[in-house]
Amino acid sequence: MSAAKLSLGTIIHTVIGIGLMFLGHVLPCPSLTVPVNDALVAAGFPVVDGNAVITITRMGMVNAMIFLGVVYLWTFVDTLWPCFLGVLMLAFSGFTPAPKVLSSFLGNPMVVMIFFTLCFATALIKSNVSSWLAQWILRRDFIIGRPWTFTAVILIASYFLAFFEQTSICFLIWPVLYSIFDQVGFKRGDKYVSIMLVLIIIMALLSFASDPFKTGAFLLLGNVWGLAASNPGMNVPALPAASYFCFALVVSLVSIALLMAAMRFVFRVDVSPLMKLDPEVLRKEPLPPMTGYQIGVLVAFAIFACWILLPGIIGKDNVIGAFLGRNSLLAPLVALFLVGFVHLRGKPIADISETAAVYPWRIFLLIAVAMLLGDAMTGKGTNVTVYMEYMLRGALAGFGYVPLCIAVILLGISCTNFCNSVVLGLVLTPVLLAMCNAFGMNAGPLMACFIYAVLIAACTPAASPFAAMLFGNTRWLSPKEIVTYSVSSSLIIAGVVIVVGIPLAMLIF
Repeated sequence: MSAAKLSLGTIIHTVIGIGLMFLGHVLPCPSLTVPVNDALVAAGFPVVDGNAVITITRMGMVNAMIFLGVVYLWTFVDTLWPCFLGVLMLAFSGFTPAPKVLSSFLGNPMVVMIFFTLCFATALIKSNVSSWLAQWILRRDFIIGRPWTFTAVILIASYFLAFFEQTSICFLIWPVLYSIFDQVGFKRGDKYVSIMLVLIIIMALLSFASDPFKTGAFLLLGNVWGLAASNPGMNVPALPAASYFCFALVVSLVSIALLMAAMRFVFRVDVSPLMKLDPEVLRKEPLPPMTGYQIGVLVAFAIFACWILLPGIIGKDNVIGAFLGRNSLLAPLVALFLVGFVHLRGKPIADISETAAVYPWRIFLLIAVAMLLGDAMTGKGTNVTVYMEYMLRGALAGFGYVPLCIAVILLGISCTNFCNSVVLGLVLTPVLLAMCNAFGMNAGPLMACFIYAVLIAACTPAASPFAAMLFGNTRWLSPKEIVTYSVSSSLIIAGVVIVVGIPLAMLIF
């Protein structure tokens, strides 16, 4: 068998991405002239004609272009080898000694927590808990003969089941829908088929944006918590996991209701074929009882979730809340210990050595490198954060709090479709926090809305792994259908975040 050849487009994108990583050494360092204030003078920025001159340093340019080059390669070429190249380029840049680069890369406490969290997530996947729950839900009699009830159950079940593992939910629900489409006579191109397949991915994204336990929102919330711990003078909002989860849950459920309303009253989807649905199609395979191993994994997940959520529910002014909050980084280790220590019939509930084949190395490395390069780009001595802060302050000057939140939501949900959503969130978080501090505004509601909005990425293949799976389903979907329904869904969700999310966040945070 002949080896597959690289396409010309891949080669061109590779050359462009690597070239971008070297441009920081030769590009001029951009400057910004702003009214002088005590903070800028104290930071050492020069004053010319009564104005402070903010200039990104040469090291800031080098680090920024390394980061931009890696993001470009992630978007157009691959998500694995650019991670290693980015670490090497940073080590060779002279920003900090190589041992310190490696220590920051894999020694970051948040990265270590993410590593063990993903280990536990693979145990959840291996247990097939979500598959068992999906089959159980779809066998309920009350959905038969009620097309819109059936649709609502499919969407809501997809949203909640995705908390176990977002990226696999389409492989769990799509095959069920395919068999239903064939049985009732739906075919490729029918509105119900196209919209439902797109909405399953949207449900995964809503779950991704709501999840304070493992991925998605957890990664960006963890970044905020890390900034709060390392920058005590920055006035970083608390954003407790429990409070954020309540906020995201309400926004998601309202979004699901409006997405269904759009199906019914805007797109006028014909659901009459579902009246012919034979319940035996959903019950063709007997459903065995949940195994002890699956129950054990569910119990461990419940303990893990409670550990993350309880400090925000009961507060940290008591012994339990203070202990859990102080040791939140250890929650995934506790879950892994339990599933490895407790044995049933001579076997551990979950053996993580058996899950190595499904460990999401690409996701882990992408997050670890994004945090490393993001910190290097916006770190002390680069002036990148200050430059971006004052650039945004100039563009958004005069905005009230609500218009500012709306602008940030639209910025997040638009830009996220052209680069990795988590990476964009990690980079913009310190900039938005600095801007809120400068304006004297409470950053909590704005950051909650931004974190949710920036994770809704479905309109281009580069937006997220979920979007890539959507655009890869050429058997059932055309690119036009994907763009039409993903863009309309994103607009509906953005509207919900603005109309419902902003006042709710202001009430909670």
